[in-house]
Amino acid sequence: MCPVGPRGCGGKMAAAGAMERSFLEISGAERERPRHFREFTVYGVGTVNAVVGAVKYSESAGGFYYLESGKLFSVTRNRFIHCALHLPSFCKYLLNFYMSGMVVDTGIKWKTSGDTLELVEESLDVNLLNNAVHLKFQNCSILPGGVHVSETQNHVIILIVTNQTVHRLLLPHPSRMYRSELVTESQMQSIFTDIGRVDFRDPCNYQLIPTVPGLSPNSSTSAAWLSSDGEALFALPSASGGIFVLKLPPHDLPGMVSVVELKQSSVMQRLLIGWMPTAIRGDQGPSDRPLSLAVHCVEHDAFIFALCQDHKLRMWSFKDQMCLMVADMLEYVPVNKDLRLAAGTGHKLRLAYSPSLGLYLGVYMHAPKHGQFCIFQLVSTENNRYSLDHISSLFTSQETLVDFALTSTDIWALWHDAENQTVVKYINFEHNVAGQWNPVFMQPLPEEEVIIRDDQDPREVYLQSLFTPGRFINAALCKALQIFCRGTERNLDLSWSELKKEVTLAVESELQGNVTEYEFSQEEFRNLQQEFWCKFYACCLQYQEALSRPLALLLNPHTSMVCLLKKGYLSFLVPSSLVDHLYLLPDENLLTEDETAISDEKT
Repeated sequence: MCPVGPRGCGGKMAAAGAMERSFLEISGAERERPRHFREFTVYGVGTVNAVVGAVKYSESAGGFYYLESGKLFSVTRNRFIHCALHLPSFCKYLLNFYMSGMVVDTGIKWKTSGDTLELVEESLDVNLLNNAVHLKFQNCSILPGGVHVSETQNHVIILIVTNQTVHRLLLPHPSRMYRSELVTESQMQSIFTDIGRVDFRDPCNYQLIPTVPGLSPNSSTSAAWLSSDGEALFALPSASGGIFVLKLPPHDLPGMVSVVELKQSSVMQRLLIGWMPTAIRGDQGPSDRPLSLAVHCVEHDAFIFALCQDHKLRMWSFKDQMCLMVADMLEYVPVNKDLRLAAGTGHKLRLAYSPSLGLYLGVYMHAPKHGQFCIFQLVSTENNRYSLDHISSLFTSQETLVDFALTSTDIWALWHDAENQTVVKYINFEHNVAGQWNPVFMQPLPEEEVIIRDDQDPREVYLQSLFTPGRFINAALCKALQIFCRGTERNLDLSWSELKKEVTLAVESELQGNVTEYEFSQEEFRNLQQEFWCKFYACCLQYQEALSRPLALLLNPHTSMVCLLKKGYLSFLVPSSLVDHLYLLPDENLLTEDETAISDEKT
């Protein structure tokens, strides 16, 4: 260990224990102009209006990296797609301002025209044109896990699962739009440029989910994948604990839509570790319903994994249409009596594949006031039998897990705590014997109050707080400006400096419009000026908090880049320098020079 600071001054030392290098959140979104989305409505033939009391799914997000995103001369270098599932249409924050105080009435209004899928293609190298779209699904709700993106040689294919329909979108692959050796310009067209030409009701790429006995009407999870033959497959949990799989034929070949049900093995089958014909397989109770689904594709087959309410992990072979494995996750939980008596909620499942190491499974077991991650490796034995090799169990005290991502070496986890703070940590699950999570230092939300000294100009202090990099993003300021200047048409396609001028003009104009007396003392005018700037700041703060709400983690296995997807923008998690690492770590993770000397004497 090397001391930081002069010897003998009690300087901080490097982190104690096996803590690895920390990460730091950075974002350039504050200076980006608000993104312009093209909006399209997808009308499903045969869909029905949502009934009162239907399940409302929370917002979620995900992403996709091109296979060659890490190659230097590829047209898809540093290029990726991210998506977000929004609640019915867009939430509108209606704020009423009154001269007598702060924001008095805050409410949220929802349009009921259908759920919205937000798709954005990003590039870190060039400016992509027409790269953002909103797809509104009439009468439908997009299911959790209901968006899957894959690429073939000629196409980027997006599979979408709603509570009533399944969709396949075929878009041109960037390598078919541009030759990599010709990409020298600073901007190029996105794959979403011609999405308006897509026929969303083409029967080859759209299907109404048939009414099948046992198909759960309120699915809490789903999965989709593309087979090696080009078939689009969509998995939905059944009420009996099995899996329904709907299959669309390849887009360029004629064929029929089919639905099969993968049922569980009976109790006797599990004891005998054998398999019986489909006709005599028994159904299970509702407690076996899958909570989280994941799919791993192998040659001419797909393994479907389901983490269920009875805390068991089940694995099916789609080709053989049989359950190959059932594992009780509570066997790996130290205190499981209370969990065993209750149906599981909040459990999550993730997969990670390494060509050299095989398939890893990450299971998050949710319990009140704590959670546990269990990492397994899938092991195949003879006679097509499979088992799990338990690698590690990791514990956490955070309650609300938003998302986690798994690699062949690490777990990245995202929490949102009761104080509205985003918490991200990562850990090497195989070599970190102490179970010590490594920190990611997040950008905090702006302060709720701005302190103004008597010798300071309120306008200048608030402008500095609003436009200091890393505090407010452009979109939050623009939305607040729209609300503040109610009924006034303004051009909000502004640069950072132009936006600052527009904000100043708006607040000062609102102030002048409410001045009813000709004469003001300097103190009265200062108080009134501070009141109006405080109102605008409060509006900005509400939008910043809403747009900063975390939705998902996105890891690029080809470049090791880590992104945090939020409601209104994305940020990047990058390794911190050694100086930043030591400076930002809490004192309890550090040893002083004197403590280190004592420790050395004892050893």
